[in-house]
Parts: sequence; C-alpha cells; structure tokens
Amino acid sequence: MTEHPIPPPAYSSVKEHLLDELDRLKLLVTLRINPRENPDAMKAELAAVSHRIEQRLGLSLVPQCDAPLPIVRLKKTLSLTDIEVRLLVVLLLRETELSAQEIFSRAFSGTQGVVAQYLRLLFDTPEEQAALLSSLQPSGALRRHGLLLAAHDPAWLPQTPLLYMRLRLTDRVTAFLLGDEHLSSHTLPHGVRLYVGQRSLEQLVLPPGLVDRVREGLSESSLPMLRDPEGPVLPPLCLVGQRWSGRKALLWALFPERSLVVLSAAHLRGRPEFLHETVLAAVAEAAMQNTLIYVSSAELLGELDLPAFAKVRRSLLGTRVRVVLSADGPIDSLMARLPELLQVDFPLPDRVTQIALWNHLLPVDIQREKGFDVRTLAGHHSLPAGAIARCITELCRNARFEEAQTPRLTMSAARDTVRRQLGNRFGDLAQLVTTSLAWEDLVLPPDILDRVLEIVAYARYRDKLLREWGFSQKLPYGRAVSVLFAGPPGTGKTMAAALIAQEIGIELFRVNVARVVDRFAGETEKNLARIFDEAKRQQVALLFDEADTLFGRRLDVRSSQDRYANIAVSFLLQAVESHDGMLFLTTNNEKLLDEAFKRRLRFRILLPLPSETERLRLWESMLPKETPVEKGLNCRRLAEHFDLSGGAIKNAVVRAALRAMVQGIHVTEDLLRQCAKLECEEMGILVENDSHSPEIDEEKRESQEANPHGNEDNDDDNDGDDFGGLSPRGLGHDETLDRDL
Repeated sequence: MTEHPIPPPAYSSVKEHLLDELDRLKLLVTLRINPRENPDAMKAELAAVSHRIEQRLGLSLVPQCDAPLPIVRLKKTLSLTDIEVRLLVVLLLRETELSAQEIFSRAFSGTQGVVAQYLRLLFDTPEEQAALLSSLQPSGALRRHGLLLAAHDPAWLPQTPLLYMRLRLTDRVTAFLLGDEHLSSHTLPHGVRLYVGQRSLEQLVLPPGLVDRVREGLSESSLPMLRDPEGPVLPPLCLVGQRWSGRKALLWALFPERSLVVLSAAHLRGRPEFLHETVLAAVAEAAMQNTLIYVSSAELLGELDLPAFAKVRRSLLGTRVRVVLSADGPIDSLMARLPELLQVDFPLPDRVTQIALWNHLLPVDIQREKGFDVRTLAGHHSLPAGAIARCITELCRNARFEEAQTPRLTMSAARDTVRRQLGNRFGDLAQLVTTSLAWEDLVLPPDILDRVLEIVAYARYRDKLLREWGFSQKLPYGRAVSVLFAGPPGTGKTMAAALIAQEIGIELFRVNVARVVDRFAGETEKNLARIFDEAKRQQVALLFDEADTLFGRRLDVRSSQDRYANIAVSFLLQAVESHDGMLFLTTNNEKLLDEAFKRRLRFRILLPLPSETERLRLWESMLPKETPVEKGLNCRRLAEHFDLSGGAIKNAVVRAALRAMVQGIHVTEDLLRQCAKLECEEMGILVENDSHSPEIDEEKRESQEANPHGNEDNDDDNDGDDFGGLSPRGLGHDETLDRDL
C-alpha cells in the first residue's frame, strides 16, 4: 500500500512564512552566484521549498482558514499574480530581516534594489520577467494601488527608465504585511482616516427604500462596466445629502466587518502638491482593509483644475477598490466632468421622525427644565439623524460637566448646541444679528403690533396649517414666512425683524449687500444662491436691509449692465418664491421695489412715525433704571415738541447720558432737549424756538429788559448758543439716513 505524504499545514504566522521565504531566497542567490556548485541538487531543493511554500499559502486561501496571512488576503482582494506576490515578499524581507541584508549584499553589486536586479534574481524565463515589468508600470496593480513606490534616480534626468528605478514598500504596507492590524493615527497622511460605525442596519433611521437604492448602486452585477483606457471600471456612486445624514453609517452597516477609508476632497483642494500621494495612501489602505473609499465633500472635486482632476480620476477610478463619493452641496460641476456618476439622494427625516429621534436618543437619567420641548427644536431646526445624535451627546456632556450632582437639560443650551453643529458658512456675505431688547421696547400702534404678532403666529403654526388643515395643496409654492417692513428711518423695522426671530427661536443674518453685488456677470447670482442655500441648511432667517438696492424695479434694457441687473432681479424673484424659510425685507421707500416682489411677499407692514403718546413711551423706556436722572423729569414736553422717530430718540438719550457723565451731573430735561435739537439738525430738520422751555423764557425776559424797543437785529447773534426747545413738526426727514433700532 502506497503511503501518501501528509500535506504541510497552512502558515500560522507571518514569521513562519518569512522563514521559508528566506530559505528560498538563500537558494536563489547561491544558484545565481555559484551556478556550477552542484546545481541539480540545489535546483531540486529550491523546487521542493517553492512547492511547500505554494502549498501552505494555498491552504490559507480556503474559506475554512481562521486567520489567513495578510499577503494572502491582499492577493485575493486585488487578484494579484504569484509573480507580484513574490516581489512583495522579497521587498518585505529586504526591509525587515537582518539576515536578508547579507544575502542581498552578495546578490547585488553597486546600486541596490533597482528593477533590473530583481528581474535577474527572481525569474529565469523571459515570460516571467515581462509579466513583472508589466506589473510595475504606473497602471499596474502594484503601483496603481499604492503598494510599492518606484523612486527615480537623479542621474537619469528627466525620466528614469523603469529598469533603473528603485523599489521599496511604504511604511504602512510593511506594517500590514507583518501582521500589524492596529493602525496608528500618524501612519496615514492628512486627509485620510478610518471610520468605524456604531449602529447596525436595524438601528439606523432612514427613509423607506433608501437602503435598497444604495445596495443597487454598489452591486457590480446590476451596473454597466465603463470603458477606460486602462481597463473596464465601475461607475462611481455619489450620495448627496446634508452633513451627518447617515451616509457613512449606512455604508459601514452594509459592510460591518470593515472600516471605511475616508478621503477628504477639501484636503485635496487645499494641498494640491500632496494630491497624488494622499490618494495613493487612501487606495492602498482600502486595498489592505478590503473596504470602500468614501470621498467626503466630493462636490469640491469639480472645483479642481483639469490636470489635478485628471490625476484624481486616474488614481481612484480603474482600481480594484470601490469608490463612493459623498456630496454636501450641488454636484453640477462634478457631473459635467463625470457624466457616468450614479446619484442617490439622502433626504432629511421628516419632523415626526426627528421628534422620535430626539426622544429616543435623549437619556432618561438627566432632568429637563420646564419648557424643554423637542417638538420646538424639531420645528425650528430640521436636522439629519447624525446631527441630532451629535447634539444630544454634546448637550448631555456639558450638562453633566456644569452640574455634576443634578444635571439638567435647558432649552437655551439645546439651541446653542444645535447652532454649533450647524456651523456658519456665510463668510462675509452675511452677519449674525442679535438683540438685547424685548417686546416692551417695540413701541408701535396697537393695530400694527397685532400684524407683527400675526407673523409670529404664522411661523409657529405654519406646518399644522399646511399639513393638518390641508393648505399645502392650495399653496404649492410661496410657503415662506416672507415679510416686508416699510417706513421712515428709525421706526423699528430691523428691531421688529430681530424680535420676531428671537421669539420664534431662530437666528437672524443680515445680508451684506456690498459683498453680494459683484461687477462681474453671474457672480451676484452665485453669491445670492450661496446665501439662500446656506440659510436653508442652517434654518436661519435672512434680513435684507435697504431691500430696494437689490429688489428694485427692473429697467428698460439700454446697455449690458441693465440686462445683467435684470437677470439678478429675476433670479431673486425665483429664489424668494422657492425659499421655504424666513425672509425679512426693510425699505424706506416701498415705491422703489419691483411689483413682482410685493406680490410674492406674505406680509407687508408699514411702520409709521410714532404718535405723541408713543413718543412719550419711547422717551421713558429709553432711559435705563441705572441711569441717574433729575428728580421730576417730565418727558411729556419732549414728546410734544419733538416729532422724532424711535431711532432718533434713542440717539438723543444716549448723547444726553454721555454729556451728563462727562459733566458729572444727572440727566436733565435741558440736556435731553439740547440733544434732541442736535438730532433734528443732523437729520436736516428745521427747528423753531420752544416757548415752553424754562431756559428760553428766562433768556427772553432778560433780553426784553435790556432792549425794551424789541430790536430784532441781534436775533441772529444767539443762533449758535440757542439749545432751547424746538418744533420740527411737519418739516420733513432726510430719507437717506436709516436709524432703525
């Protein structure tokens, strides 16, 4: 009976495999250096060692193998040939084994480690050498996946021939082949990182059908192969949605045993000199981890110059690693360069789902203040699931840190956390508007105040009005809370907008018109599109002060400037109509606005100059309780004789307080009267003497005693020192100055 030899077991460690490879390398070098010293016996021994290595490596490929070697996993992932695997192993021996250094010193002479030397050392037949040369081309599997580097020799300028390039492994590939599965944070270059999710597919809250669409986009069998100069490739998949909408979490949940390799497109745009190196590192890591490359902020790839974009496309597409793009904004420019792109949209969860997410993720062991309402948060800030989870983590951490004994969740802290998560990408196109005033400080006629409060009610009950009461069918567009405040300067237009936003609980951003309008064609529309997109992303209110500068009437086209101005106005019309957030416009002259804008605005409110009763309330409310005032200060005479707006009254009070502080006295009626007169003069209002001023009455009595005949020639001599009461009523305002509160 013939006994069959027992096959050797699979390799149990990388070290065991490298020792066998070291034996094979010694025999190879001995044959090359001393070919006449018993070559037949050495060739037989070399064949036996090679056969044993191939057998043991082959056993690592079977599914039953518990821990296949890293080189075996890499071979299977990238479909590497035996020749490519042998080259990687020899390079690993040279860079990690001390005993291998002596062997290579005997085999190589002169410059060590060039391609020609490895060809002569490892392979005998021309076919094997040609196959290795093909693998070492830039389009070959080894270099295209970033597994080894081919260094140029300065002596061969401008281009080093392939045979004289020096080969070496990267530090990360060396560590991987040695079995180091724990990646250090400093190993990967800036712009590349690994992502490991925390939730299974069942724990994710996603719209119906989204998982199936992503699965179909990742399925190789359902996708047509695209023709590439270097071979067929799969079309890239692009997931479009807001930040933290769950795209990475879903991909990881679909492949839970692998880490995702995240490549930042923003980093590629910011450091183009390291572009190729960064992309290669990401491809190599994905190949070693047998996972996907997730390119974040992929819309920025469309902004790269064409040569840089061509490099990224060559490095990412056509490899055996699947690439998934992720875009937070419009991908029009990217689609123009990659028309084969497959797009899957990630919509925001609806309000009901967001409320459920807040309630599900908030811990039960932390108390909530009275008035803490997740429905209000979900109504004012539409967030993706990932952003809600981040907000809750930060909110709870801060609450436990500030009040370790009895942590409590507050509504103000929740709003601040949401705003930090949303961030601000307006740049210098818009600035945040805040106010320390309250509704008591807004002095308006009762009917006008009721109309202002109606805006608050509409913002609060809009969703219920549209969905539950069915008005969404009657209002297919134009659902925004759009408001026009018109009126003279200083009547409280900006203040009313700030109080409404504060009452509703959203931030208000004032658009910087000087930055928005650009002299180059099309740039104004781009700036406006960026403003409206960012307002939609952050769920903030927009304020266009002096709206007639942007929303003015369209002109008869007499020049190219008129045509471009009309294009900008038309773009604004469409943006206002399609905007679904809160929008405020203020103007001193409503007649300058285009009629089409007025029709698209839901609320139009004219804020008049205050009446005498309202002016009295303004004078009294403008003086803080901490301000020292003279006893018995009577503001009624000021309200009667100075027909000023609220903004002008505020300025007069501040000026009077400053003068009183400098002089070391209390704020008096005379000081207020003097400063009110200055405000009138600066606004171009003609004034008359106030017969009710005690100071003027005394001056008139003394003047009459000195000049009983009533000589009027000296009246002009006192004009410069006359700070008496004034009567500006009916003398008009300069409408170029806006002193809104």
